Amino acid sequence: MNTLNLMLPYNFFVLNLVNITWSDILFAIKQRFLTYEAAIEHAIHVINREELPSNDVIELACLDKEEDIDLYLDKLSSSISEKDYSMAKEKNLYLILKWVFENKNNYSDPLEVVECIYADFDYPEEISRFVRYMPTNQPMLYSLELNIERLYKNWNDYLEKQKKRYSVSD
Repeated sequence: MNTLNLMLPYNFFVLNLVNITWSDILFAIKQRFLTYEAAIEHAIHVINREELPSNDVIELACLDKEEDIDLYLDKLSSSISEKDYSMAKEKNLYLILKWVFENKNNYSDPLEVVECIYADFDYPEEISRFVRYMPTNQPMLYSLELNIERLYKNWNDYLEKQKKRYSVSD
């Protein structure tokens, strides 16, 4: 997974998700979309937000970036259910696609990036409408440019739908 070695800043998660869970952070770290330092940043975020954070969260927040945080990640992830993992995967898919869309001018072929993400996430049906090589139930348009424009519109529609589901309201 993460064939393209995409790395997102932790702040992108904070600014775009209503409720960031340890499942979201751990999934992103394990798939290398976030660095280990993001776990420390998230622990600090949790401490600032909660009245009584767990001792594991407090200890994690106090670690240096060079210290081994795997022990704390293992403790925090021990209670993550299959449902939590699935939701974290969906949230990460949304955030990664949002990141690429917002930064599409930095990629020579953003739709190729989408194709790699599609494969990395085991071909999720919900994004197939903007994967170039997937068949469409929409009629073909009169030019390649119009068909590509429609893919970008479908991508944007997906992001808007997911934003309503996961994002901090504007």
